[in-house]
Amino acid sequence: MSRVSILSCLHPTAGRLATMCLALAAAVPVLAAEAQAPLVFSPYAFETQANGTIAAEAAFLEVPRRHGEPGGPRMRLRVVRLPATGGGGRAAPVVYLSGGPGGSGIGTGRGPRWPVFDRVRRETDVLLLDQRGTGLSEPPAACPHEQHFDDAQPLLRDAALTALRATASQCVAYWREAGVDLGAYTTVESAGDIEDLRRALGIRKLSLWGMSYGTHLALATIRLHGAGLDHVVLMGTEGPDDTLKLPLAADALLADLGVLAKDAGFDDLTGSARRVLEALRKQPQQARSAMHDGRQVTIGEFDAQLVITASLGRRTTQQWLPLVLREAEHGDYGPLADLVLLVRSEFSGFGAMSLAMDVASGQSPQRRALVEAQARRSLFGDALNFPFPAIGDGLGLADLGEAFRGPLRSDVPVLFISGTLDGRTPPANAEALRPGFSNSRSLLVRGASHDNEMWLGQAAIAEDIAGFLAGRPVSDAVLDLPPLVFARSRSDLPSARPR
Repeated sequence: MSRVSILSCLHPTAGRLATMCLALAAAVPVLAAEAQAPLVFSPYAFETQANGTIAAEAAFLEVPRRHGEPGGPRMRLRVVRLPATGGGGRAAPVVYLSGGPGGSGIGTGRGPRWPVFDRVRRETDVLLLDQRGTGLSEPPAACPHEQHFDDAQPLLRDAALTALRATASQCVAYWREAGVDLGAYTTVESAGDIEDLRRALGIRKLSLWGMSYGTHLALATIRLHGAGLDHVVLMGTEGPDDTLKLPLAADALLADLGVLAKDAGFDDLTGSARRVLEALRKQPQQARSAMHDGRQVTIGEFDAQLVITASLGRRTTQQWLPLVLREAEHGDYGPLADLVLLVRSEFSGFGAMSLAMDVASGQSPQRRALVEAQARRSLFGDALNFPFPAIGDGLGLADLGEAFRGPLRSDVPVLFISGTLDGRTPPANAEALRPGFSNSRSLLVRGASHDNEMWLGQAAIAEDIAGFLAGRPVSDAVLDLPPLVFARSRSDLPSARPR
C-alpha cells in the first residue's frame, strides 16, 4: 500500500494506522490503473446443469497478487459474462459474488439458481466472477494433509480441535513451502479485484449481488470502493463482524422450527434435542448408516451438537431433523448416524483460500467475548462455529484489524434479503446494518433457510432483485413461502448420500 507496509496495516494492534491503511487501500487501484488492461472477452459456451447451453463470453482479469504492490506478482481471475437480453443498457452491469468463502460464482450460475440469473440478465449484463483462489481463478494446490476421525470413537470437542489445529498447521506449512502467499487471500484484496474489474470494463459504476460470504465481500467493497458502485443486493447478510455466528441464534431457530413442527406431530423439538444430547453425554451410542452402506459409527454428544447446528442451515435437513431426533429418543440412532458421518466428512481438510479468508476477517474482541459467553448458555456449546475461532490462533495468518470490522455507513442503494429460517446468516445481521445505510430496502422471506428457496421460493424474489438492480423503485416487503414438509417416517428420509 503505497509507502505503508501492508503487514503493519494487518497487525491487530495497528490502531489509527489501520484506519489510514483502509483509506489508502481505496486509492491503491489508482496506482495500478495505468497497467490495467481492458478485458478481452471471447465467445464461451456456458453449460448449465438443467437449462442447456447459453451463449456467453469469458475473459481473464489480471490483478496484482497484493494490491499494495501493483508492480509485483499477478494473478488471473476468470470472469464469465452473460450478455443482457434486454434493458437497453440502462442499468450498470452486475457482478455476482458467491459464498463460502471458496464458492465459485461461475459454478453457482450453472446450477439450480440459473432462473434468477436469467431474469436479471433481462435487465443488464451479469458477470460471474470466480474470486481469487476459487474455481477457475488459480486456486492453490489442495493440502495433502487430512484429518479422519475414528468411527469407533465418539467425537470429543477438545480432542477434535487439537487434531484439526495440527492438520491446519501442517497445511499452512505445506502451502508456504509451495510458495503460496496466504496473505494475498483476504477480503480486502478481493475487494480490490472488484475495483480492478470495474476499471478493466471501462465503466463508471457496476453493481454487486452477493450471497452469504459474498455479502461480506460486497460490504467490504462498499467501504473501500463505494464510489464505483451503483446498486448492491445482499442475500443472507454476513456483516463485517459476523464471521463468528452467535450461538444462541441456533437455540432460537430450533425453537422457531419447533413451533412449525407441532403441526406434523412433533410437540417438543427443543426438549427432544435436549434429551438426546443428555443421553449421549451419559452414554455414546453405536449405529449403522444406511446412507453410507451400513457403516457403523459411535455417536457422542458433540457429534449430535454439530449435526443439529448444521441441520438448521438448510431447509432439507430442517425437515428431517425432528424425525431424526425422535428416532434417536426411541433408540434408533441410524438416521442420526447418517448425518454424523456427513458432518464429520466436512472436517477432513482445509482449503487455502477459505481458511485464510475466514481467519483474516476474524472477529472483534467484543464479538469473540459475546460468542464465548453465548456458547456457555447454548444447548450446543460452540458447535455452531467449530472449529473457529480457535483454529486460527497461532497459524500466523493475516488479520484485517478493527477498522475492517467497524461500523459501516454508506448511501449506496442496498437491498437486504433475509430468510426467517436462515441458520447461518439470520435476519438480525441485516437489521443491525440497516441504520448505517441511508438508501436501503428489505425483503424478508418467511420460511426461507440459507438455501435455494431464498432464491426460488417465489417468483417475486427474482423480480425484486432484477427490478432493484435496474434502478426501479422497490419497497420493503415480506414474502411467505409454502410451509416446510417434515419427514414423518423412515421412508421420508434419504437412503443414499445427497449429491
